[in-house]
Amino acid sequence: MNESTSALLADAHDIVREQLALAWRQHLERVQELLEAQWPEQMERTLEETIAGLAARLEEQYQDAFAARLEQELESAAAERQELLAKLNQSARRLRHFENEAQWARTLAEATRGFCDRSAVFLLNGGALHLEAARNVDSESPPSDVELAAAPAFAAAVETRDTLVATRTASELSEALAAYLGESEDGRFYLFPIATRQAVLALLYADAVDGGVDADACELLAAIAGAVRDSRPIPSEPAGELVSIAGAQSKPGILSWFSLSQQDRELHLKAQRFARVQVAGIRLYQSEIVKNGRASGSLYTSLKSEIDAAREAFRRDYLHASETMVDYLHLELLRTLANDNAELLGPDYPSPMV
Repeated sequence: MNESTSALLADAHDIVREQLALAWRQHLERVQELLEAQWPEQMERTLEETIAGLAARLEEQYQDAFAARLEQELESAAAERQELLAKLNQSARRLRHFENEAQWARTLAEATRGFCDRSAVFLLNGGALHLEAARNVDSESPPSDVELAAAPAFAAAVETRDTLVATRTASELSEALAAYLGESEDGRFYLFPIATRQAVLALLYADAVDGGVDADACELLAAIAGAVRDSRPIPSEPAGELVSIAGAQSKPGILSWFSLSQQDRELHLKAQRFARVQVAGIRLYQSEIVKNGRASGSLYTSLKSEIDAAREAFRRDYLHASETMVDYLHLELLRTLANDNAELLGPDYPSPMV
């Protein structure tokens, strides 16, 4: 190959190489343009797919954790129910095998352990309250028998045969029981009537200092105790009367509670409960005003809006519903707020509604 031919081949090789380099650069530029045009869309789609997958995995993990937690709580609740039923069943068996009234009362008081901090069982003997058993009460000197009329909350529970909640004060408990159980305007206590088909025989007292009172469990225990006593009565002094028209003035044609029709009895009980709830609410939520009103002898003036609202509701719902109705609201205001001293209501207090 002569020199001219070699030169021509070298030139041709250089030209081909330059053209290939140019074509490669053009291809790279095209690829870059395509990437720049499609990259945001691809990235957005990729991110959406990634987030959706992550959310699905998290949801699956959360559902698994929630299901496990729910199963654990259900198992715990079932165990608690089983334990409660076992305890109540054991208490019922012990109550059925009593030999005397004292043993029955002690068994009932002990059965409340775990449901309240303190408890006591009061028997009704001839219209008086007799402390038969107590649990976790520190006082070393139990009170003598207390007349039911002197313990307003107990009298109300006997009348209605309903669970009652009241403030732990002498005006609700009586002076003697307040001295024994301890008085506290911020404390509350529960009373659970223990009744047979004929009458209320006893009352289960329960309160709490640190924890709470499991009212449902205590009410069930009282019902069991009443059923046991109904099936195995113990000869004892006659219990106090079941109910009476508390504080009512005699009206023509009404000799006693038992002369009322069943419908009127139910209406009277509802009216009594309404009055207690209204006045208890005033005393609970306006305690400072009540205290000042007593001190100044102006309870009505101090609590005019609350008392007027309660009077209007009582007049509307109960007063005109029966000719035998009693102004239970006035009696409750007098007893609970004024401590049975009408002068504390003040000179502006309107007269009873009946």
